[in-house]
Amino acid sequence: MVAPHAPTTAPGMPPAADRRALKRQYREAGPAMGVYAIRNRASGRVVVRASLNLEGAMQRDRFELNLRGHRDKLLQAEWLRDGAGSFAFEVVDTLKKKPDDPPGHDYRDELAALLALWTEELADGSAAAPPAAAARQGRE
Repeated sequence: MVAPHAPTTAPGMPPAADRRALKRQYREAGPAMGVYAIRNRASGRVVVRASLNLEGAMQRDRFELNLRGHRDKLLQAEWLRDGAGSFAFEVVDTLKKKPDDPPGHDYRDELAALLALWTEELADGSAAAPPAAAARQGRE
């Protein structure tokens, strides 16, 4: 008689039930939301944007700039003039989902307020983006 095969996990991997719970948490958390800046170090100009998906938005901006088809024509002209190495993409602030928010809560109004705050703060290009931990303080 053959003994039943016990499920095995790779060394360092959590058991299957834990992996399922981690996957569920990841799906429910969704992508990081917040405000990011595209900083032209050559000119000092800063473009501030907000997104429900920070990484996706920054990647889209890089992609469009590299393909010479960005919808912000002034930013595109600076990219072509100064080169990609003159630009920094920075996450300025993140917005956390609150546990008491209902599923499907729309965070666009909160992102718009955060965008207005950081646009004013970084408008002249002289203010440095704060460390992420300091930027999130009081908003969690």
